[in-house]
This record gives sequence, C-alpha cells and structure tokens, in this order.
Amino acid sequence: MNLRHKSVLTVAITLFSVSSLFAKVASTSLENLADRSELIVVAKVEKVSKPLIGKRYAKATVTEVWKGDQAKSVEFLASPTWTCDISDAKKGETVVLFMIRSKESRSYQIAHSGRGRLVQRTINGKTCADIWGAVRFPKETPVVSGSDKDWIRAIEISTLRELVKRPKPNKK
Repeated sequence: MNLRHKSVLTVAITLFSVSSLFAKVASTSLENLADRSELIVVAKVEKVSKPLIGKRYAKATVTEVWKGDQAKSVEFLASPTWTCDISDAKKGETVVLFMIRSKESRSYQIAHSGRGRLVQRTINGKTCADIWGAVRFPKETPVVSGSDKDWIRAIEISTLRELVKRPKPNKK
C-alpha cells in the first residue's frame, strides 16, 4: 500500500471515528412515539427529588390519560440515561408525558430520550405544548406561533390530543 492510499485510509477512519462522537437522537413520528408509549398523560409535576448522587425522580398528578391505565399520579425518571437524553422535570409545570416502562429505573421513563415531555403553556390565550424537532408531526398540523425563541414550536393541546387518539388506519 503506498503513502497516498495510507493517507486516504487514515483520513477516512478518523472522520468515521469523529462522526460517531456526535451522537444524536434520531427523529420519529408522533404516531410512532404514541405507539411505543405505554402511558400518555397530561400531568402537573408536584415533586422532583434532589439526591446528592444518583437519579432524580418526579411525581406528578395526572389530569388526563390519553393512553394506558387510569392513574391519579405517576412517578417517572427525571434524569438523563445517556449523553443526548434530555429527560427532566420542574416542580409546578404541567406537561404531556409519553412514557415507557424503564429498565433503567424503578418507574416510568420519558419516551424518546426525553422528547416525550411536552411542556404546557399559554400562547395568545390558547393552551399549547412545546414540541421538539426530533418528533415529526403530520404536514397539515397547525403550529402555534408566539414563542420568544424561534426554534421552539408549539401545538394546541386539543390538536395534540386528537392526533394521539386518532384511529390508526389498517396496515396490510
């Protein structure tokens, strides 16, 4: 192997190695997020643990169940499980939670590396939830503007509820 081939091979291996360092969460559709979630609720976070070492857990009062067993409250992991996981919770916030049973914790885990936590807020008198770019919505989905940050998109809670509960077409 000549010097030129060795150089090209070295550059290719280096680029491949470096690209794997920049891991990120793959996008998913809202339909897939909902299908994979065992529990989808609207809830108000009442308590977030603050351990010196270890994982944080949140307890929330459920106001609506969109999928899964009826529950008055839910506990979920509010700490990341890997580099690109953004799982979190803040006391007092109202959120739509897409959750799965976790192998990493004693309770539920927020689906899709934390992207299944949609914080609720009011925009121009409408109750909305912030949505992540890693979650794809149907093209016709109306997005609410009014955020102070251009990269944050929001969807009305009523629209989100309809999309999550929408009957799935039969797949052949």
